[in-house]
This record gives sequence, C-alpha cells and structure tokens, in this order.
Amino acid sequence: MNLLKKENWLVNLILMILSEGAYTFVLGYFLKVYDKNAWYAKWQYWVLGLVFLFFPAFVMLAVFSIQISIEVAKKLNVKGDNIYACPYTWLLCLVVPVIGWIFLIVLSLYIVIWPIVMLYKGEGEKYIK
Repeated sequence: MNLLKKENWLVNLILMILSEGAYTFVLGYFLKVYDKNAWYAKWQYWVLGLVFLFFPAFVMLAVFSIQISIEVAKKLNVKGDNIYACPYTWLLCLVVPVIGWIFLIVLSLYIVIWPIVMLYKGEGEKYIK
C-alpha cells in the first residue's frame, strides 16, 4: 500500500492525527525532501544543542519540524508558498504578541493539514514510483 495514492488520504489523515503531526516526517521521506547537506543532517549541531542544556535542542527540533513541514507542503503544491516558505513570516509571527502568536498557530496548522488535502486531490501520485 503506497500512502501517496489518492485513495489513501483517509489513512494519511488518521496517521497524522494519531501521531500529532509527526507523520509529516514520514511524508517527507516519501516525497524525498531531506537534504544530506542541510544543517539538520550534521550530527555536530545536534550534539552541541544537547550539550548546551535542553533549550537549544528543543528550538532546533522545532525549526526542523517547521522546515520539513514547509518542504512537504511545497512538494504537494499547497498554495501560499510565498507566505509560509518565507522565514520572515515565521519570525514576525513569533515576535508580535498575541495576534502574531495566533497567526503562528494558524500557519502551523495550515502546513500540517493542507498537505493531506492535496493528497486527497491527487498531488502525491506523481511521486509514486
């Protein structure tokens, strides 16, 4: 069973809900969005993040999660990539109190939910081999 097929959108939705969004990493693997030369592929960064207490590693994990979610959304042609793929949008949402934080939550939900909708529309089938 290939999870990128159009008829498996419900399975993808259930897996996304049960994993609380971590299923995006699996979709990233299927869509081949991981780059072996990116910052997250270098073990030295992760060791330094863990050595300097827990906070830097937590921030690194959050940035990694957002980055992979964005790449999955871009691969599945989710509309609005000029907004959600820009790092300044995320920083602005993080810095502006209350309204920005609300937009941060909405933006996070958008890049997690809409790839499932695009799988329902058949966007993932072109990546099946």
